[in-house]
Amino acid sequence: MNRMTRKFCRVLAFLSGTAISAAALTVAASAEEAASGSTAAQPSSGTQMLLGLLPFAIALLLLYMIMIRPQQKREKEAQKMRENVRVGDEVCTAGGLVGIVIRVTEDTVVLETGGERSKIRVKKWAIHENITQMEEAQQAAKERKAARQRGIATAAADDGDSKKKKDSDE
Repeated sequence: MNRMTRKFCRVLAFLSGTAISAAALTVAASAEEAASGSTAAQPSSGTQMLLGLLPFAIALLLLYMIMIRPQQKREKEAQKMRENVRVGDEVCTAGGLVGIVIRVTEDTVVLETGGERSKIRVKKWAIHENITQMEEAQQAAKERKAARQRGIATAAADDGDSKKKKDSDE
């Protein structure tokens, strides 16, 4: 079981326990009011039913937020990656084949793989990752980090220069 599934199960167990205790409190309160003969404004059975369903509605909302929505986001990113495959990209298929794209059609890709330059035609949905795009993204992230560090170093140097200037002015 993965981490998200375990987390969802814990949340669902908590919410179901809360729902059971809320239902028990409602029943106990109704029984107490009935025993006391109170005719004060009692909640209708429809209201009680809605209050009983509220924890389950919250559980479904959490299910959507924790499991379904992130999965849809990952699927959209994967689809975008498959649509952006270009000739010359190195890709890995779901079956573990690694090759260089030599031709892209509407729903298939021709890969050149192996020392003998074997050509294999695979469906686009079978492409698991685009190694070239991943390497480019990692390189861009390194460059951004280095630029940020240079900016921090420059700012620190500027602060040091301004402190030296203040000291020399005094």
